[in-house]
Amino acid sequence: MNADAEKSIGRADEAGRLGIAVIGAGVRGSRLARTLQESRDWNLAAICDPDAMRAAELSRKLGGAPHFGTIDEALDCVPLDTVAVATPLRFVHGTAMTALRAGKHALVERPLADSLERGLELVAEAQSNSVVLMANHAHSFTPAVQHLRTLTLSGSLGELLFVDVVRTGTLPDPAQRDVFWDLAPESLAILDRVLPEGLNSREVSAFGGDPLGTGRDCVGHINFRLGNDALAHLYVNRLSCVIRHQVVIAGSRLTVLWDGMRPGNQLSVVASKPGWDTGTLPGHWRESRQPWNTESFPAAIHGQETHLVAEFARRIREADGLASPDASALRVLAMLDAVAVSCSREGMASPVRPPVAAGKAVKP
Repeated sequence: MNADAEKSIGRADEAGRLGIAVIGAGVRGSRLARTLQESRDWNLAAICDPDAMRAAELSRKLGGAPHFGTIDEALDCVPLDTVAVATPLRFVHGTAMTALRAGKHALVERPLADSLERGLELVAEAQSNSVVLMANHAHSFTPAVQHLRTLTLSGSLGELLFVDVVRTGTLPDPAQRDVFWDLAPESLAILDRVLPEGLNSREVSAFGGDPLGTGRDCVGHINFRLGNDALAHLYVNRLSCVIRHQVVIAGSRLTVLWDGMRPGNQLSVVASKPGWDTGTLPGHWRESRQPWNTESFPAAIHGQETHLVAEFARRIREADGLASPDASALRVLAMLDAVAVSCSREGMASPVRPPVAAGKAVKP
């Protein structure tokens, strides 16, 4: 494809779709690229991956978008609006920084960076270039999580008693730092979205295990307190034979279960005390006994990313994010940094550093 044709692809088309390049053609990048291609908001303008065959294969499947070996090549050949970074964690900071310095909006694979310090560097660069930087915490923008947020913030659950999260996957991911940085970010982002005070814990305790001798924790536990002294517990496991992502928030009146692997009916609500009638709640909040269908897992993931890319487009078009950082993503990084310190101290409680961007504390 000649240079003029490539450049025309990168610009917003007559329908007003934003031009975007996906950096990384692995499992996550491929899934995100497909979602972007199907969206009315986006024009998939380029695919980048150092593995030329993998990039070419993904390009072929998605209609022949130009493909490149590096982000620099894409930026030189295609005038993009936006870059989506779906690389392994160790490459996220450098890749995202390249995009931001070129004046491009950036959607970054979870988490936002491999440390709070590096996350703050990305935020500072985005602010200095007046571009939107957003972490790919896809679940946070789904209707089910929005409904869960309404339940918790309205006080419908009563006094919060405990939070229990389970996130499991199959086989350790060699591209990730450990199970905490691999599986916990999305769950932490959901809690930051739905809890009345967000992720506002002063300290966290965590410990992990590496029974296979891989050199990184494959199973782990995270514990912290809510503002009313209720406990939150996250269990993450990369050695499971079952993929699960569930959040239980128990209140004195109602207990709600969010199940990320069940598309279309992700919320179940039960009475915490006998006699409390859940029938007065909207249908999507009532108790559900729908059996699991493992074949629906890809559909659940695809659905959540549809909401994500729509929200990213909205923030760019409405300039909602140009003046403030992705505060939730920074709070997730602050928690993960504290988790790493706690694990290094065999589970001893570690203080959570409040995120600070541009000299000011980050607020919700």
